[in-house]
Amino acid sequence: MEYTKLGNSDLKVSRICMGCMGFGNAKSGIHSWTLDEEHSRAILKRGLELGVNFFDTAAGYQSGTSEQYLGRALNDFAKRDEVVVATKFFPRSPQEIADGVSGKDHILGLLDRSLTNLGMDYVDLYICHMWDYHTPVEEMMEALNSAVVAGKVRAIGISNCFAWQLAKANLFRFRDITICYSARRNARWFRSARIRILH
Repeated sequence: MEYTKLGNSDLKVSRICMGCMGFGNAKSGIHSWTLDEEHSRAILKRGLELGVNFFDTAAGYQSGTSEQYLGRALNDFAKRDEVVVATKFFPRSPQEIADGVSGKDHILGLLDRSLTNLGMDYVDLYICHMWDYHTPVEEMMEALNSAVVAGKVRAIGISNCFAWQLAKANLFRFRDITICYSARRNARWFRSARIRILH
């Protein structure tokens, strides 16, 4: 297996990332074809044996059971500091918006749920799964910053967005505020006043 640094972060990842959308309880999500825990564990174990250390899941995959399967397998088959775990959060629902749930509370609440599902105290990469048109980008970035400051996230990312949206988020690296930290050494978080954009 070959390994590389993920963008300009301190995350050393295998060139192959194992996506975990296919893992999870088929009765508790939008997909009926996902694998049960026994078969998911066998694939995850084999991936680890072949040198895969990078795993991607999401809070929305099969109502969190994908995260649960992944977390339990990694706890049994790997050392936490030898794997890189990415998970993703989805935008607020119309009901959350109607109930007055802020974008920040939504993001941080989902992060805590993901950490519980994974059985971990931090994730290596926390990804905005898709653009939230109802949450100001400033609020989203501040929420992510809070997660990193709290030691629950090492690096941030975004998927399923237009280039102009990524550029808009990237503008925060030039703001005079603390946004993101992605390096962890000797159990201490290094802080920076600039976003660590992965590119």
